[in-house]
Parts: sequence; C-alpha cells; structure tokens
Amino acid sequence: MSVYKPCDIRGHVPTDLNEDLYRSWGRSLGLMQPGPCKFVIGGDVRFSTPGFLAALSDGLASVGADVVDLGFLPTPMVYYAKRRLRADGCAIVTASHNPADHNGLKWMVGDWPPTAEQVECLRRDAEAGSGQEAAVARGSRRELDISYDYVAWLQETWFDGRNAETTIVLDPMHGCWSRRARRYLQAVYPRVVLATIRDEADPVFFGEIPDCSRPDRIEKLCEAVEHHRAHLGLAFDGDGDRIALVDDQGVALTAEEATWILLGSFGEGLADEKFIYDLKFSDCLPRRAEELGAEPIGERSGHAFIRDRMLQSDAVFGAEISGHYFFRALGGGDDGLFAACWIIDYLAQCGRSLSQLRQSCPPVYLTPDLRIPVQPDEGQAVIKSVRSKWADFPQHSIDGIRVEFPDGWALVRHSVTEPALTFRFESRDDEQLTLLVKRFCDALPGLGDDLWFEFELSAGER
Repeated sequence: MSVYKPCDIRGHVPTDLNEDLYRSWGRSLGLMQPGPCKFVIGGDVRFSTPGFLAALSDGLASVGADVVDLGFLPTPMVYYAKRRLRADGCAIVTASHNPADHNGLKWMVGDWPPTAEQVECLRRDAEAGSGQEAAVARGSRRELDISYDYVAWLQETWFDGRNAETTIVLDPMHGCWSRRARRYLQAVYPRVVLATIRDEADPVFFGEIPDCSRPDRIEKLCEAVEHHRAHLGLAFDGDGDRIALVDDQGVALTAEEATWILLGSFGEGLADEKFIYDLKFSDCLPRRAEELGAEPIGERSGHAFIRDRMLQSDAVFGAEISGHYFFRALGGGDDGLFAACWIIDYLAQCGRSLSQLRQSCPPVYLTPDLRIPVQPDEGQAVIKSVRSKWADFPQHSIDGIRVEFPDGWALVRHSVTEPALTFRFESRDDEQLTLLVKRFCDALPGLGDDLWFEFELSAGER
C-alpha cells in the first residue's frame, strides 16, 4: 500500500520512509504558502522521529520558511502553537496509534487540514526528486517550549471548574502525553486526585500498540479504575489527539456512548448549531443531535474530512468513531486533553456519575468494521454491484456506498490502510442485524462466506 493516505502520510521505517522524503515534503509544504511564511513543527516519541523532524525542518527552511521547532510533544500542542503564534502552517512527524516501527506526517497549510491535492503534490514532488532549493534566502529556525503557555490557556479556559473534586486514572499508553497529562491536569484541577498507568514515554511503547480505540488496549485502564475506585478513566493514543473513556464501574465506553454524553454536555448550547458526525456511527447520534435542536451533518470517516466539514459549516462539535472530538473552540480541531477537561468539567456540573450517564444511552446494534481482503478493481466492482442491487433504496456515496433500509443501513467502503473492503451494518435489534448481514452475504456470492465468517467472529465486539 502507498504511504500517501487520504488524510496524511504513514509508512514503515525504513522500508517506506527516509530523511530525503521528509526533506522533500518540507520543501513542498513551504512552497504551498506564497511569500515568506512561518511553520511550527513537532513530533512524537518514536526512534525515527528526531532524524525525520530535522530533515523536515531543513526542507522548510530551504525554501525560505521560518521554522519554529517545538520538539517532541503531543500533536494537539502543535495545533495550539500554530493558533497561538498565528503561524501559516504546521507539520507533525507521527504515525499516531500505529506500531513503533512506523512513522508518518500530519500537517496544516493555513487553517485547513490536508487535502487530496496536497497529498498528491507531496507525492509528485518526492517522486520527481525535486531537490533544488528555491532562489530565496534560507529561512530561520528556532526552538520553543510551548508547554507553559498551553497549560496557562487550559487554566484560563476551565477556570470556573478548577475546584472540581474527583479521582481519575490516566493512561497515556507510553505515548506523547506521558509525564505531561498528569502535571497539566493537576495544574488545571488542583483538587482532583490523579493516578496513572503506562505513564513513561517510550520509543517502542514497551512493545504495545498505543491505540485507545481498541477495547483490548484499555483493559488495563479498566482494571486500574476499579483498583483505585476512581470516578473516571482517560486513555490517550500515541500522539495524544484521541481519547477514550472508562466509567466509575470500570466499563469502557463505546464511541457512540462517549459522543452521546458529549452531545448532552452542550445542553441548550446545541440549539440551532451544527454537529458533524462520522457516517460509521450509529443513527442514534444524529437523532440525539436533532432532539437537542442541532442539525446533524454526516461526513466520511477520517480526521481531515471531519475537521474540514467543521470549518465549512462552522459546526460547534464533531466526532469521529476512533475517538477524535472536534470543537469550534479549537478552530474546528481536536485535542485529547481539552476533551478530557470538557468531560471533567461536565461531570462536576451535572452531578451524575459517568456510569449513570452511560446507562442512559440507548442500546446500539451495530457491527464493527468487517474487513474483507480484495484487489482494488474487485472492490470497485462490489461497490457498483451493491449500488445496482439496492437501487430502489436511499443511498449515499460520500464514502463508498451506504444503503438505507427501513430496519437499518449498510456501508461498504474501501479501506485506506490495506487492499480490502470494510462492511458495517446497523439495525434495530440483534435478529434484524443478522438478517441484514445475511441479505448482503446472499447477494455477494464471491464474498458472502468471508463476510459471514467476519460477522460471526465479531460477535464478542457487539
């Protein structure tokens, strides 16, 4: 698979990525802004990050961009620094929640997330070997510690809730929030009791995968919440922009449950506003938003797509199924620690435990992603077949094909990480969900057996 994804760049080190590529990408990004420009850069804790970050800085400076190097820190702090310094762009060397032997690149040019055109530009320039420096004066480079300013901003933002009293367990998963999240939250909430697990940053994440969206990855946090008799558990992914919640009973919340609760936290503030939601989410969320007076707008799965729609529509809140939560207060962006503060503040105000809020969420009968390996041409043929077979039913083509049935929906889309199709289904109960999946299996004889096998295998995740 190509390292050039729809929303960012990711690949294996050293098979796919090297310093020459990062130098080329730095030049390309620097030339996307006309005239003199300022870029802030940073990176995660992987072994390959220092060399890649230096090459990225060199590429930016070679075309006249002034570079502010923030060092190794969570992705949201780079976004914060871009806003605070009014920089023209930012770039982050990270592979987020991918394994330690991977790395990648996230960026913003102006106020907007990466576009397909920008990804193609970086690919084209790198493959062309455009190594010549532009005929401009070399840009400057300086280092900056943004942490004190970032914490002061959090303290100011959540000043009214500073007296919250609760017990919380934090799980940075050996990623970028290690040794930071606890100190920063303690500065914002001095009366909160904070415990931690996996709070030592490690370039290989101690052999684990720093993915807080996977239930198996937060089992240790669930156990720690019970052990400490805590009111809340918070897990962060490798680069710190995503978050997962564990309630006071040691139960991990699903993305639907967390988003349902966050929607409720806005109260009357959601009326006449817009809510951007991942089309892979259960239909209970757009219904919930409508009940609260908001206009729900569905968007394809992916950080850049949700953030782009947040900006286009000036939405107040957005959610992506892997644990990204977007806020207008962040310029349409996301920040795992900001979302943590939002939850802490809401729980202190509402007077209910997180488990009580979780239990108020409706039951959801939704499959996880069911991945079926296919070649690209075959996958396109399957999507075309689905579109044709159910042409009489309402359909959406924002991301693959989503077919709306009276008793649920089905989504078929290309995976962005591997040569595969991902299927996702929702219905009103387990029986109807099984019938809906079987209907698809019968209609797709070439893939039906594999799809049914994946469906049965997923029973424990539903």
